[in-house]
Amino acid sequence: MDIKRQKGRDMLSGDSIEATAEVKRGEHFDSVIQVHSCYKVSGYICVGPKTYMATVNHPASLIIGLKARFELITNSNIPNVYFNFSSYDVLKTRIRDAKILTDYIGRVERNASRSTSTGKVLQKILLQDERERKVEITLWPEMRHLIGDDVIPGDIVAITSTMVTDHNGLLQLELTYLTTTTINPDLPQTIEHVNRLRALPIADITTEKIITLHDLSLKNPQNIQSYTNFICEAKIKHIHDDRGWYYALCSKCSNKLYPEQEGGVLNFVCKDDDDVIPNFRYCVKATITDATGTADVVFFNESMYAMLNISCEDMVTKHAHATNPKKLPHLIASITNTPRLLHITVKNDGKIVVNNVTEVTPTCDTQSTSTFTPATPSAKQTTSKRQYPAATELGEDWKMKRA
Repeated sequence: MDIKRQKGRDMLSGDSIEATAEVKRGEHFDSVIQVHSCYKVSGYICVGPKTYMATVNHPASLIIGLKARFELITNSNIPNVYFNFSSYDVLKTRIRDAKILTDYIGRVERNASRSTSTGKVLQKILLQDERERKVEITLWPEMRHLIGDDVIPGDIVAITSTMVTDHNGLLQLELTYLTTTTINPDLPQTIEHVNRLRALPIADITTEKIITLHDLSLKNPQNIQSYTNFICEAKIKHIHDDRGWYYALCSKCSNKLYPEQEGGVLNFVCKDDDDVIPNFRYCVKATITDATGTADVVFFNESMYAMLNISCEDMVTKHAHATNPKKLPHLIASITNTPRLLHITVKNDGKIVVNNVTEVTPTCDTQSTSTFTPATPSAKQTTSKRQYPAATELGEDWKMKRA
């Protein structure tokens, strides 16, 4: 490694090279090297660069085996993070090109949760570069820990080892198993980037446009960008209870669980895993109305919690007559006919999803814009076996238990 001292700084910097080892040797290497430590390596084989998903742009790479030797370097001025940031223009040349993975740095303009049609909660982070060009990161449930809910507009995100794609003209950074993130990095390599990004004017791009249901019906979903959201002041006119009001996900793989009756007992089972704990999630289909029209929408977990302040798990397990997904609990039925501000997203297939709900305030002006921040309640994690209440709507002898 070509180590050099940064001018005017004690911190050292250098180039990066990728080394690979066989998976079956993982236990051995875990015992001799540690992440965020620096070593002088000998006994390696030097070969050409990886041709698929290379993490760095280097003309060579290393193969290490049992002959490799690692000598610890204890210099505290060696950084434990390496970045090779690409510009927005370079990103455009790497769309769906997996030969090399991409590092990027940008300023957060929005960090919000969105629910898919299957009920999975995604985290969408919109970044802008020094010329205010937009890039989006989508975190699936298993990766949401990389950028938490506490990351707010104005924060700087440095992200590594991503693949570049395009969705409706908006560049996307797709995560890989190698991806790491650093929030507000304070390293010599990043200081200039961070300072320039912080100097940008605060853009009002988190604004959600207030719209009537009539105007919304006139919009072509294919022309609505994925990062454009709306607010409408409306009330729930009718809840379609015949379509169910909750579903359950597997605690191990997050796939949908299926209800199964056996010996008068209701189980929730996964097609892949045994001994799972149901993770109950709201999914309420309803018709909303305002002074201009009506629309069919879906309320998922976050928006239902915002109105009820009761988690779906508690609604199922603690409230009487709430275990039948086809019979609406009184608490849910009571949320109709009250005007609220509904934060919505229109999918490309025309489906309308309500992401969050806030109370109507007297200052709300339907001709202006607003900057409501979607709330993201933390999902409850259940780690112990619990006894579920009797499902009285399904029969006196029915009980729910862990599948």
